[in-house]
Amino acid sequence: MLAKTLTEHSGKSVPAVQSAAEDSERLLTRRELAKRLGLSERSISNLQARKQIPFVRLSARCVRFHAGRVLSALRRFEIREAGR
Repeated sequence: MLAKTLTEHSGKSVPAVQSAAEDSERLLTRRELAKRLGLSERSISNLQARKQIPFVRLSARCVRFHAGRVLSALRRFEIREAGR
């Protein structure tokens, strides 16, 4: 993977793209998860309230999600077509 860098106002170089390993371990906000899954934030809230997806509660108002674990949880709802 190509490592791109951006230059801040201070002249320092910072990585513009995270590595795949860093991205898979990163906790996502409700908005980021909704965008990644193609759902609304309200749908994510509903899934969370019904405890159908795992989440990390950092405080009363701060909730984060691990994308890989959420996808694993959602696979339970996958409907497979019967063989013809």
